[in-house]
Amino acid sequence: MHDWQYFFNCDGCANVFDERTFLNQDNYRIFEPEWKAEILHWFKREDVAKAQKEEFIQALIDFNDGCGDFYRYRAYFFAAEALAYFPDCSLGDAIVAQLLKWSYGYFRQDKRDWQIVPKPLVKAARTTLELTDRNRVVAAFVQLVHTTESRTIMRRAAEKLAQFAPGNKSAIAALALLHSVPNQEKIAVSSKSAFVKDVGAAIAAVIQIMETTPNKYNC
Repeated sequence: MHDWQYFFNCDGCANVFDERTFLNQDNYRIFEPEWKAEILHWFKREDVAKAQKEEFIQALIDFNDGCGDFYRYRAYFFAAEALAYFPDCSLGDAIVAQLLKWSYGYFRQDKRDWQIVPKPLVKAARTTLELTDRNRVVAAFVQLVHTTESRTIMRRAAEKLAQFAPGNKSAIAALALLHSVPNQEKIAVSSKSAFVKDVGAAIAAVIQIMETTPNKYNC
């Protein structure tokens, strides 16, 4: 099976992709546990065109259930999990970024992203972060650690980065930098203090020291 629409169980839908029509079907393959392994394996298959996989991911993240978004989120999380089997997906960065915004408030620094995220959604998003393309998750945390203007956010992101990627040099360097600089308990996200003004360069410098200085704690 090469056509992704098969997994939406569109028999009798006249080949028209319409989620509202699909929801009238008795079964919905993308939401049935017994189909999950086969669908994820489909994303790994080399005989399936990349365009087909891209279309499937797009359909999942654009899913509109007309049912209070319950199935919309399930479809989105399925797309995110599929990234682990289809790491070349062009939508991967955007999907992981959305997962992170749902999971951790410090990834929603843009005022346009400010929202109260329901706890069940936070929990589901964090669970999915463990299942999606780990390289993208790590890269997003590294980027935040190197660019944040908040000491608090740096610490939280570095600690979480260390959990996702034990031994990650950016996490170690950031935590070492935080330890070496006197505490500033209250520091605004918009702060332009000397500590945060060139934090990326500071972390890079610590990493360079780690790489060039023999030390039993270096990774």
